[in-house]
Amino acid sequence: MATLYDIATATVAATMAGNEFAVAVFIHPQLRKLNDNAHAQIAPPLASVLGKAMPFWYGFSLVLILGAAFEHSPISSGSGLLIAFSGVLWALTIVFTITMLVPINNRVARMSPQRPYPTWLEDRCRWDKLHRIRVELLVVAVLLLLAGLFGGITTHVS
Repeated sequence: MATLYDIATATVAATMAGNEFAVAVFIHPQLRKLNDNAHAQIAPPLASVLGKAMPFWYGFSLVLILGAAFEHSPISSGSGLLIAFSGVLWALTIVFTITMLVPINNRVARMSPQRPYPTWLEDRCRWDKLHRIRVELLVVAVLLLLAGLFGGITTHVS
């Protein structure tokens, strides 16, 4: 059962980080290539739908990661410590997201596509820069998680 929990944890966290990576590397660069009117039409619904789905995904991932840290106890050394660090980094990423990215996302989500507010493009650029930081944090968190989970698996198999 522990192995299934580890697989679920890795899958949920890695797909979350992968989704954010895809937004940073594929989706938003393509949006920037659009003319401002087309971009203004797409940005609010995209910001709205992602803004609604992501909090649950982030929270669920964190709960799974923290559970995995305790499953791989002690959290003061070895696999448990790596997974605990992953959880701390994930929690810091959530705080960073709430304080830095969510306010921008909410402005864009509420924006009228027909009459965008004057600084919306600057907000989008700032969001993209901050989002890259978030993606870097998530990638490190997932790598720590996987290292901890893999270490735990090899310990159980030996």
